[in-house]
Amino acid sequence: MDTMLKESVAVLFCHVIKLDDKDLESERPLFCRFMEQDFNMLEEDAMELFDKVMEGDYHVDTHIAMIANGLVNETYTKMSVLKQLNHIIVRSKLEDEDYDLFDRVKEAFFPTK
Repeated sequence: MDTMLKESVAVLFCHVIKLDDKDLESERPLFCRFMEQDFNMLEEDAMELFDKVMEGDYHVDTHIAMIANGLVNETYTKMSVLKQLNHIIVRSKLEDEDYDLFDRVKEAFFPTK
């Protein structure tokens, strides 16, 4: 998978982590596991990407569109990203904003309109 797509998925995951002011050190291993499992990243590379994205400022909707376009014919991978996103959301105090984001991602991946 290309680097730009991996970074977009990282932006999406990290956006949710930032939303709820989660403890970064407890979220880092989960993030790394997801990136290794779904995108074959080495743990060291995933940690580096996590730090880079957490320090940056990104427009998440742009990255959602990039993921949807990059995975247009990869239903299994899109479902896996949604599953991981849901897992990150559930680990925190649930807010409507979290699931609004989840619904936006789901609609971008699997448009109903």
